[in-house]
Amino acid sequence: MFSYIINEMNEPGFLAYLEGEGIASQIPFNRYLPQHPAGVAQKWLTQHAAPGSWVLEPIGASPAAILEMAQAGNKVLVAANNPVVAFELEILAQAAAKTEFLSVLRELSVQKKGDDRLQRHIQSLYLTRCATCGKEVDADYFLWRKSEDVPYAKYYRCTACGDEGEHLISETDIERLAPYKRSDPLHRARALEKIPELTRAARANLEELLKVYAPRPLYVIFTLINKIEGMSLSPARRELLDALLLSVLDAGHSLWPAGEGNERPRVLNIPSEYVEHNLWQALERCIETWCMRETPINVTRWSELPEGAGICLYQGRMRDLLQQKPAISLESIYCVLPRPNQVFWSLSTLWCSWLWGKETAANFKNVLERQRFDWYWHTNALNSALAPAARMIKPGSPAFCLIPEPVPGFTAAAFEACCTANLQLSGLAYKDEQHPIQTEWVAQPANREVKKVNLHKIIREAINSCLMQIGEPCRYLQLYTAVMASLTLNEAYPVSIQQMSYDLITNVHDEILKVFADRKFLRRMDATSQDLISGYWWLAQPEGCQVSLADRVEKEVVNLLQKETEVSAAEVQQEMNSRFTGFQTPPADLLEVCLQSYAELDKSAKVWRIRESEKYASRQQDLADIQLQLLSMAAKMSLTAEGDNPIDWIDPKTQGSLVYRLFYASTAEMTRWLSTDSDDNVDRVFLFPGSRSGLIRYKLDRDPWMRERVTQRWHFLKFRTLRDLSSRRDLSRDLWDLLIDSDPISQEDATQLSMFL
Repeated sequence: MFSYIINEMNEPGFLAYLEGEGIASQIPFNRYLPQHPAGVAQKWLTQHAAPGSWVLEPIGASPAAILEMAQAGNKVLVAANNPVVAFELEILAQAAAKTEFLSVLRELSVQKKGDDRLQRHIQSLYLTRCATCGKEVDADYFLWRKSEDVPYAKYYRCTACGDEGEHLISETDIERLAPYKRSDPLHRARALEKIPELTRAARANLEELLKVYAPRPLYVIFTLINKIEGMSLSPARRELLDALLLSVLDAGHSLWPAGEGNERPRVLNIPSEYVEHNLWQALERCIETWCMRETPINVTRWSELPEGAGICLYQGRMRDLLQQKPAISLESIYCVLPRPNQVFWSLSTLWCSWLWGKETAANFKNVLERQRFDWYWHTNALNSALAPAARMIKPGSPAFCLIPEPVPGFTAAAFEACCTANLQLSGLAYKDEQHPIQTEWVAQPANREVKKVNLHKIIREAINSCLMQIGEPCRYLQLYTAVMASLTLNEAYPVSIQQMSYDLITNVHDEILKVFADRKFLRRMDATSQDLISGYWWLAQPEGCQVSLADRVEKEVVNLLQKETEVSAAEVQQEMNSRFTGFQTPPADLLEVCLQSYAELDKSAKVWRIRESEKYASRQQDLADIQLQLLSMAAKMSLTAEGDNPIDWIDPKTQGSLVYRLFYASTAEMTRWLSTDSDDNVDRVFLFPGSRSGLIRYKLDRDPWMRERVTQRWHFLKFRTLRDLSSRRDLSRDLWDLLIDSDPISQEDATQLSMFL
């Protein structure tokens, strides 16, 4: 551990989280590409880049983000080292009409295979018989088990009798596979011949990779490739056919798990049960994803530059582009960082070789030599793009790096790569584990001073600061991100990637583990395994924390509803994001439950309007009435009432002992009382409107510390139940004790008004 002490800690600036808008388009190869919420690029560029200015995308891993930037009116210089992604970007930018794809598909379908048309020949490979009526039908797919050499089931839809669904395989289905098994060595040899010359290790890995293609799909793929190579096509029409064939190459492998899930494959491991698709159907179906855009975008190849908004594509590595010294003024960087993806890069090597020749795949054939991509390797890979990018923009220029599908290793790699690329962290926004982390950086001169720092102090204070600000237990990834940001800002990492040794990263990780293992500092709640990402983390001594984030968000939502006649959920989220920045971004479900608790949704207009009973004047009157009823009920039960809020009920018959402490509110804000009231020998009651029931239930479910605090001798009493009890003539201490928990809180109360209110 470094030995010098930092006297004053630097903390990151906090950004308002930029929300995506609508549903992101399902572009080709979506399950391999980094997720990019629609609208985020345009929002950031609106704030940081002048219309028509140059934006640099140094990795080119997200075609969706690049197209959005150009659509927003910017000029985008993209370095895309993967030919498949570069090709996809160009085809999508063309916005070719569906009729154009159908035209080239028809031309392909009428090519001859023996005495038959190509379409009919390939469709015949997937014929099966309906188990009900015996008619021949096309199977949509077959189901396989990894360890077996024949499928075990098939799925079809019979138009003759209406039978539809999965059925067991028949002997005839198995017999249809025999010819492809016999010819499989020839097709596999052809597949190998098209790959660039490899080392012995890479060759072995390639042969293993080819196993993801079963005999029938491999036969179909090379039948299609052979026919396309023999067709006389214009370059534009050949590109459209190549696009469709790429989708077939993706549909044809065995990495599609059986069942409803569509997991993003991380490693080249065939699932225990997988799907073999009907590849002619895949060819027809994929047209929709390739023509999802309506407006074309101008795309040029480096070094030709677009005259207006558009994309300039450099197909290669950033360090090579830097050496060409582009004479354009790049004003910002916008980058969607990819996770390591052995599957996509390995498959891309195959696809490029098969479709476009050995030369196209030669630059990244070394992917086949490396079968393990750890986070240290990924730090170096990201830095190899980000460091040249930082040198191509002026010092002080902004850079936005999105970290989608974050996990601790990926988050660390992203921060380490940016830091050693001479980018200085200027702000970040974190929402949750399901949403990308948004980071903003500033390019700085490459003369930063190297300092020795106290890692333990930086890590501990980063975690403490994050928890104190949020006021609630947090997930590990959130605290880990806070640690990475603080390490970056406090110069725990070197100025260049060459100095970022594996030992240094290991040392940092070990220090993080030590801090999380300190039970005098942190406590763990709701953990279901030993893994640090399981459960929640909270301060062992949380004195001085902010009121919980959930309570503060509720208060701001109520204030907004009181001021506005009507608001949409998106407007509420945007407003709350601007008020709660950085690590405090409110989750959408918290906002939804808050809105349900106080307002009615107009489904036709998609806006929320506060209920009359929830307006300020009405609730103030409720609180005044509740206070009077509590005083009156104390007298009926021969108790003395003291205080305002809380009100203490004291029994004069037992030497003035405190028997109940009653808190009342028109909101579900409780943590200010939970954190200060520590008398374990008294029963405490929280009184609230029934419409707040679901919100309280939600808060208890999401906050293990709050749930722990109310486990013993806490009671929840709705205003309606209190009014009912107050009106009873037979009210007594025994009856109160019996009925105080008779109307429990529930989520259902959040969506309906009670007759008692």
